[in-house]
Amino acid sequence: MKLKIYTLTASIAAILAVFFVFIDYRISLGIVLSAGFSLLNMLMLSQSMKALMDSQGTNYSSMISGNIIRFALLMAVVFIAIKNPQLFSIYGVAAGFILFLIALVIDAVSRKGG
Repeated sequence: MKLKIYTLTASIAAILAVFFVFIDYRISLGIVLSAGFSLLNMLMLSQSMKALMDSQGTNYSSMISGNIIRFALLMAVVFIAIKNPQLFSIYGVAAGFILFLIALVIDAVSRKGG
């Protein structure tokens, strides 16, 4: 299931990036940048949740530091987009962050049958 959602997210990001390259290449670069880091963020979240479940929820410092690292990673992407507006569009970055959630909704709807 997890690999299906990651593949769906990457596919949607690639389709949107190809579509927007004809409109504004900065949106495409923003989508690719943020979708890649969003996937990395979710991979880190799933690994930390797996480690937390293995330790029976007693490793709070690891959970807190993992959350700080994940949010710092996402803030770094936004900072890169703001500092380099000639390369990345903030709208593309926002769309790329949302793509993983869209893929989750698509997967949930397809499992439920509509």
